[in-house]
Amino acid sequence: MAQGFLEQQAKRINRKNKRLFLFLLVVDVGLIGGILFAVRGVMDLSDYTTRKVVAGLVILGVLMLISVIFGLVVSARSAADSSKSLILLFPERTKEETARIIDREVAEGKVLVDEYVGEFSDGQTPYGDRILLLPSYFLFCSAMGKVTVIPRDKIYWICAQAGRKGRSSFIVRLIVFNEKKTFYIEGSDVAHVEKIADKLYRHMPNVFSGYDPFTLSYELDALFDKNRGEFVRFYEEERRKKGLA
Repeated sequence: MAQGFLEQQAKRINRKNKRLFLFLLVVDVGLIGGILFAVRGVMDLSDYTTRKVVAGLVILGVLMLISVIFGLVVSARSAADSSKSLILLFPERTKEETARIIDREVAEGKVLVDEYVGEFSDGQTPYGDRILLLPSYFLFCSAMGKVTVIPRDKIYWICAQAGRKGRSSFIVRLIVFNEKKTFYIEGSDVAHVEKIADKLYRHMPNVFSGYDPFTLSYELDALFDKNRGEFVRFYEEERRKKGLA
């Protein structure tokens, strides 16, 4: 039986996570082993300070091992049942029903936008966070395997919000205003994230196209948190002006 999009995504992330966690385990064991080997000639386990150092290294190794095992188990569970990886901001349907809709629309070739948040050179294999726009949903597929699902009809506006000194530590982020909350996706290349926003606008009209997105994104971000009703009023007014209501 052909694998659906979410199953393929989950298994691909699971393979990547396995390599990552096992690499971290090898690095951890190698680091601790190297330290013990380097100081083996001067270690005196009868000394209280030395025993504390050894105990600390053992605890660090055990915690690392537990983290690796936990990460592998969680990743494997998501791969076994791809619907478990879904995070539904609006749980109007079950995860299983939502997964079937997503898989069907991808299989039918209805992907409107498919972009990785990071910028890659030609020939380089993309990796990391991924964005998909389907007829029914906006998907954010994180590098760790979780897929945040937002129904398209619940989204007010999406824009590329550049960071600025003294205000934010991020370089750029895609900000998704929806009926429940503002959802942020951080990137590292301003031009690339702006290109993603432009692609999304082809299918989701930019209601605030007449305003400077840099200034407006910060103003609406603050307004959304402070007075949701005023934000919606402004949004609906702009929709009427552009004949979208």
